[in-house]
Amino acid sequence: MDSSDDLGQFTTVLLGVVILFLPALFIGFALAFLQFTEAVLLTELSTLELVELYLIELVLFGVAIYLLYRLAARLGGVGE
Repeated sequence: MDSSDDLGQFTTVLLGVVILFLPALFIGFALAFLQFTEAVLLTELSTLELVELYLIELVLFGVAIYLLYRLAARLGGVGE
């Protein structure tokens, strides 16, 4: 294998991990802010509601990243 192939695979895996965990970080920041402002208590949220929030954000991030990729491909020739 060529080192550039390894770098490309590493970049792909890294982007996948970022896509997977970034929504969880945003949920954590949002819940911390809401708890700080006393708008919500963590005891009021069930595990199912937290999983639902994570899945919704994961789908939204995936769509946003795909749209950015399509825009970059149209403007700069990425992915050709």
